[in-house]
Amino acid sequence: MIRILLSLLGAIALTYTATQASAADKKAPKDAGTYGKITAVDKEAKTITVAGKVIAVDDTTVITDSGKPAKLTELKVGADATVATFKLGDKLMATSIKTGTVAAVPPTATKKKK
Repeated sequence: MIRILLSLLGAIALTYTATQASAADKKAPKDAGTYGKITAVDKEAKTITVAGKVIAVDDTTVITDSGKPAKLTELKVGADATVATFKLGDKLMATSIKTGTVAAVPPTATKKKK
């Protein structure tokens, strides 16, 4: 009986902790992202600078150039970039970096209802 009670209390505590973590994630600082020219690429520190913001890049960052996969080492100073970011402590982290041109996709034709 005591084992069941302890198991139940443990499950309640675990559920409460998970709920609190989810609430904290929702309150985490969000960033609207950054757009501008790349002014620096530091391959050793794994950072780029765009619009005056130093943005950290890690192995999970998705980098594309003109819609094709690219690497940090291929980014060029002076290129326009759109960077999706989030705050992690004091760091601004990149989730994706898009550079180059992407061909415009014409809207698909839709039938009008009468």
